[in-house]
Amino acid sequence: MPIIAVATTKGGSGKSTLAACLAAHLAQTGEAVEAVDTDPNRNLVARLGGSGIPCQGVDEEQILAAVAAAAKRAQTVVVDVAGALARGLLYAVSAADIVLIPCRPDRNDVVEAVRTQEVIRQAEAMTRRTIPHAAVLSQVNRRAQVTAQTRAQLEVLSVPFLPVDMPARTAYQQASYTGAPLADAAVQEDVQAIAAAVAEMMEIARA
Repeated sequence: MPIIAVATTKGGSGKSTLAACLAAHLAQTGEAVEAVDTDPNRNLVARLGGSGIPCQGVDEEQILAAVAAAAKRAQTVVVDVAGALARGLLYAVSAADIVLIPCRPDRNDVVEAVRTQEVIRQAEAMTRRTIPHAAVLSQVNRRAQVTAQTRAQLEVLSVPFLPVDMPARTAYQQASYTGAPLADAAVQEDVQAIAAAVAEMMEIARA
């Protein structure tokens, strides 16, 4: 019953989009999935509404209890973490088996990815265990030089990142209206690749 936290200290990096897509993909594979939305705007609750995937919106102090309860019921728990909640971010990554850090090809997002990793290091010290984590490049133009620069900067700053990404697609934006994040075939391929990379990270962590 892995707990996957989608977290960054920066808003607008695609946390809710990644969390919704990942939860929907895992549910399509037959897994029992629950989601926890810690963002006061409840974006994930809205995106998963009508999907059949249970998604609970919780306040900062309820995160640990909500995640623990969901983990007893579901095979996988996906947590959308509001970066503006400092304690909430620490609580969520402390409870997680793996943390994904959405990061756009942008210098500010790279800086926030580093800050998020620092919070993960704090959580590791508190829990006395390693918490596997990786940045996930989002809203990517694969041909743009800035994309390669962002990967290079993450590597220099010792922030691990997945070998797959989320390209800039209109379908991701449309999903915020339709509530069907995997309606587009290209999006399905993107998310399937991310899920496979996450599964590989978890296998390595267990070894």
